[in-house]
Amino acid sequence: MQQIGFDLSGLAGNVLRRVWLLQRSYNWQLIMPHDIRGLIGILVSQYCQEVRFGDYSITEISSIRYGPYRRFYAGLQEINTVTLSFLVPVDNSVTSYFYGWHELIVDKEGYYHPKNNYKRDIYVMLYDRTGIESVKFKLKGTFPRTKPRFTLSYDSESVSILTIDMSVDSIEPTSFIGSITEGVSSIVGSVASKTKDMLGSIGRKPLSSRQWAGLNTTPGLNKTPTTGGTFFA
Repeated sequence: MQQIGFDLSGLAGNVLRRVWLLQRSYNWQLIMPHDIRGLIGILVSQYCQEVRFGDYSITEISSIRYGPYRRFYAGLQEINTVTLSFLVPVDNSVTSYFYGWHELIVDKEGYYHPKNNYKRDIYVMLYDRTGIESVKFKLKGTFPRTKPRFTLSYDSESVSILTIDMSVDSIEPTSFIGSITEGVSSIVGSVASKTKDMLGSIGRKPLSSRQWAGLNTTPGLNKTPTTGGTFFA
C-alpha cells in the first residue's frame, strides 16, 4: 500500500489522499464446474497452477468512406482461448475430469450432444493481502477444446504439468470494491441533486411541509422540517 499526497476528489487539499492497493498475481483461486462424470470440481481446482484468460481482440474492423478519408469502426470481438495448467496427481483425477468433460461434448459413438450438456461456467477469484475477495471473473460457457496432452522425458525430473485449452463465450468481472464505490457515488449524487434543486429555488415561494419532506428523503437525514423557520423554494 502506497500513499501519495494527491487530492483525489478535488474537494479539499489534504483531506483525501490517493491510496494504491495493488493486486498480486498469486492471490487467486480457480473454481471448476462442480460435477463432471462424478468428479468434484473443487478437488480438481486445487491442482491448478496457472490461468491465462481475457485476451479479447477485435478481429474485424469496418471502414466507411467519409469525403477523402476513411473512418474505422470496431467489429466482431473474439476471445482466442483460456489456458489452464494443472499438476498431475497420481490418482489421475485431473486427467479423468477432462476426459469425462470431453465425453459430454461427443460420446464414444461419435454423437455430439447439445451445448447445454457440456457448456459450464468457471470462476476465478482474486484476493487482497488480507484474504478478502476483491475481484471475481465469471468465464461463461466454457468447455475444453483439447484433450489432456503430456510431455514426458528422461532428461529431467520435473513434475508433470497438464495444459488444457478452453473455449469461452464471454468473461464478466465483478468487483466488491467497485460495488461499494457505486453505492457511495449514488448516495452522494442523490444528495447533491436535491441540494441543488433546493438552493436553486430560493427566493421564489415558501416550501410547504410536504415539499420539504419530499426533498429531505436522503437516508440518515432528519425527515422532520425544523420548526421556527421559513423555507423558500
